[in-house]
Amino acid sequence: MKNKKFHITILTLLIWNFCFSQQFTNYTTKDGLPSNHIYKVIQDFKGFLWIATDKGLVKYDGTDFKTFTTKDGLANNDIWSLNATPDGKIWYQSKASKVGYIKNDSVYAFESHIKGEILTSLLTNQVGNEIILTNGNKSHILINKRWKTVIDNAFNNGQYKYYIKHKNISQFIVNNKQDSLFVIDKNKNIVKYIDNYDFSIKLHKRGQLTDSLFYWVSDDNYKILNLNTLKLVTRNLKDQININLSQHTRINLINNKLQISGRGFVGVLDDEFHIKNTYYFPEEIDAHFGFIDASQNIWLCTFSNGLYKLPKVKRHIKYVLNHQKVNYLDFVGNKVIATVYNKGFYSYDFESKDFKMFLDKPYFLFQPNHLKELNTTFYLSKQDMISVEDNVQKTVKFSTNLKNNKSDINKKLIYYKGFIYGIHAVGIYKVDPETYAVLHEYTQQGTNFLYVFNDELLIATTNGLKKLKNNRIEDVIFKNAEFDKSILNIHKISDAQVLINTDGFGAYLSDLKTIKQLPKSEFLIVNNAFVADNNVWLATNKGILKYIYSKGNYVFQKTINSHNGLPSDDVNDVFVYDDKILASTNLGVAILPIIQHDSKQFLDVYIKKANYNSSVILENSTFTYQDKSNFSFEIAAIDYSENASDFTYQYKLEPVQKEWISTSSNAISFNELLPDSYQLRIRVNAIDKVLKFTIRPLWWQTSWFKIVVIIIGLSLLIYIIWFLIRWTSKKEKHRILQEQKFSELQLKALRSQMNPHFVFNSLAAIQYYINENDFETSEYYLVKFSKLIRQFFDMSVMSKLSIEEELRLLKNYLEIEKLRFKDKLAYSINVDAALEKREIPTMLLQPIVENAINHGIFNKLDKGIITINFIAISPSEIKVEIIDDGVGFEKTLKKSKSNKSSQVLKDRIHFLNLSKDWEVQYFNEIAFPEANYVGNKSVFIIKKL
Repeated sequence: MKNKKFHITILTLLIWNFCFSQQFTNYTTKDGLPSNHIYKVIQDFKGFLWIATDKGLVKYDGTDFKTFTTKDGLANNDIWSLNATPDGKIWYQSKASKVGYIKNDSVYAFESHIKGEILTSLLTNQVGNEIILTNGNKSHILINKRWKTVIDNAFNNGQYKYYIKHKNISQFIVNNKQDSLFVIDKNKNIVKYIDNYDFSIKLHKRGQLTDSLFYWVSDDNYKILNLNTLKLVTRNLKDQININLSQHTRINLINNKLQISGRGFVGVLDDEFHIKNTYYFPEEIDAHFGFIDASQNIWLCTFSNGLYKLPKVKRHIKYVLNHQKVNYLDFVGNKVIATVYNKGFYSYDFESKDFKMFLDKPYFLFQPNHLKELNTTFYLSKQDMISVEDNVQKTVKFSTNLKNNKSDINKKLIYYKGFIYGIHAVGIYKVDPETYAVLHEYTQQGTNFLYVFNDELLIATTNGLKKLKNNRIEDVIFKNAEFDKSILNIHKISDAQVLINTDGFGAYLSDLKTIKQLPKSEFLIVNNAFVADNNVWLATNKGILKYIYSKGNYVFQKTINSHNGLPSDDVNDVFVYDDKILASTNLGVAILPIIQHDSKQFLDVYIKKANYNSSVILENSTFTYQDKSNFSFEIAAIDYSENASDFTYQYKLEPVQKEWISTSSNAISFNELLPDSYQLRIRVNAIDKVLKFTIRPLWWQTSWFKIVVIIIGLSLLIYIIWFLIRWTSKKEKHRILQEQKFSELQLKALRSQMNPHFVFNSLAAIQYYINENDFETSEYYLVKFSKLIRQFFDMSVMSKLSIEEELRLLKNYLEIEKLRFKDKLAYSINVDAALEKREIPTMLLQPIVENAINHGIFNKLDKGIITINFIAISPSEIKVEIIDDGVGFEKTLKKSKSNKSSQVLKDRIHFLNLSKDWEVQYFNEIAFPEANYVGNKSVFIIKKL
């Protein structure tokens, strides 16, 4: 008997554990906590949870735990209590020589002004942003980074003092009996006297909550004194929450509300300091402290099993038949029946909101079938079939003489046109409802469900929809599509439509002529459905899908799944009544409110890590530019939703990115950012976070350097322009000077061609012929002389002329010289045939021919000859030879004081070469070195460029 009771007790505990394990999420060292010994949990003003343990202080954002220890700057790892102040600081208390706060993930620890003093802050007070460390002996406040004693609380002359931070009140004094309290103002006057109350220092918690509230708490009551009105309120736990005693009771200011918690409960104090919204801890959790966060989740602290979380969405959900595989939920007769695998059929009690055993059947069970035409419910199993009529149960067996009799009949029953039709392994039986005799068998492999709609018997099979017609099974043909999907069940939507649920292809609506799919159900396994009040609820392998009827169509509204509190996303069946949803799963049944609140508990987005190469990026950080740079950011959310890891946000880095980029990755990186001021913006819904930082340019990237370079560049440009203008001007002047010199040279050349002696001698010769009355000869030579003079003037304005024209000039000149020399001068001109059309510079050859005559032939006693040869060297280069057999230039030039013609020729050749149009070479040599008259050869090599 004792063993039996022991086993029952163990079974009860196991069932209870299953129940709360479904509701609660348990966080332990396996999940990232440094210890399972939890003192306290609070929430800061950003939304982070902070967890005090005996092995460090933990920050939690709903996804990751970040632990602070002595490695990060704590004096020790045993953190007793925590306070969050509006300025973003988390104050930690422990027995240590240094205590302080954490801000922006940096630990700040401060010593007492008394060297070596241990700060044991068991009774810490908080007033706004100020923390008052209080223990049984002293109160300290932080002044100039040292904890300074502001009051000695120890008994002195039979009194105990409390330090008070208030505009009018300075301290409390408790008498030696600890039953009276004196309230002292700033002027050390008693302004309030409270008698016959227990103000014992043995009360395990007391302190100032705000600038106007002070409290005392014991195992059975709590007192709150309003420092402004000096009104004292006392409340007993028995009266408030029906608990006689509670250890570790304390009151905290959390999210601007007063919360009270002790072993076994947590609640909120209203304006009159009554406890409201009380939540009682499951005994098996053995929690000593509870906390309600800003999202209304409940967190329970234990000393041995870590931290428990009860999500807000699960606080209003009841879990029954825990960890039982519940296949079907059916309303049969006036009962809601749950089919529990290998257990039996359970009936739902609407008062207790729980299921109770109705039929004990430890077998494989099928869906119960209520045939209203027979007023009978059939409970089907692999083993047998039970009929219930007027609460009378009996075992039923179908009798048959058919050759293909199968024992596994009863998978599904339906009443149609006076007969019962049932599914068995290979087809359908037609059964007499009075005798239960099998009348006929219809062979149809893969039959899953039978349904009567508009006087037709529909057959759901693994190969589409069929119907019974004229005692034969036929396919249902749809006009708009071929449909051979595996059908699990059928439900009536209206008098014109049915709902067809498939195994892996979703749900469909059909009037048996056309068929269309319900949106959002594609490729889902629709295990069953519930239809009522123009609403459709689908039980699928991805949760419950709800549809509402609107404007002639069923429109998807929402999905209910494990994030909303279901034990599993794989829902076997769904049933809706009043304001409740019953969902059956392989882990039991969940009873949810029909009005589902948003299960998302996203609070904030933040930049968890920010690095520039190996440096940490803080707000308004400045870094020096590096060639190989990497900016990496880790983005995280403060989100206590069940699916907190599903996090999508937008970001852009200004000014380089103009458009927002959406991503679900928590990592962002940028490479090779140029010097500039940047701001990384993170956006989720209406939340927009900004991190500003600056990349400082190298010296050669700075503005001043660029300005200097620009100034130098502009100066250099101005100098170059000035130089070019000057050079151009100088060149232009040089060109003008050259042209002047060239003009002068042409004039000199003309003068050299029009030698005064030559002109005088020529005119004298013409005059001689006139005096000799040889008018014909004089006229002949006068004409030639005039033509020659005219040619000289014409060529003086030309820069080049053809060899043909040069030949005419030379011949006229030589003919006139022959007049002067008579028979003493002869000449010969030889020209390559291809050269006559070539061009040469003007005023170049005639002066040399004249020199050959005047300095070579003139000084010769006998007859002389001038030979001129035009020789082709290349298509652009020719050679001109002027040869005389006279005495040679050397003898005559030495006798001459000056030779202006030679200088004019040199200048002429110099300017021709400078023009870049011609390249002219000139030299003299002895023509006949072996003869008596050595002669002279003047050579021009003329190349057209």
